[in-house]
Amino acid sequence: MKISKSIENGIVTFIPEGWLDVTSSPELGEMVDAVTEASSIVLDFSHVEYMSSAGLRQVIATHKKAKSLEATFSVINVCPVVMNIFKMTNIDKKLNITGDVTGDRSL
Repeated sequence: MKISKSIENGIVTFIPEGWLDVTSSPELGEMVDAVTEASSIVLDFSHVEYMSSAGLRQVIATHKKAKSLEATFSVINVCPVVMNIFKMTNIDKKLNITGDVTGDRSL
């Protein structure tokens, strides 16, 4: 998995590509852990096709990191397949998550 990172005006955005699973989640975790200050942390899922429970745990860990930095947190551009996982676990009710505005990227 490739993970891009951008920082603009205190907003740290991570853009993973492919599957966020047990293999790729640790890499994202290391990148998130390296953030020392931010006004907002954003996970841009515009290129995420699938997320396992390990990926879900990393999303929650990223939310906790944002809270520890007193930053806002959001997950954006989530495809229907991944949004379904957020909905089944009720995480969509607890975190700021927005769906895919570009259309269905289902497997």
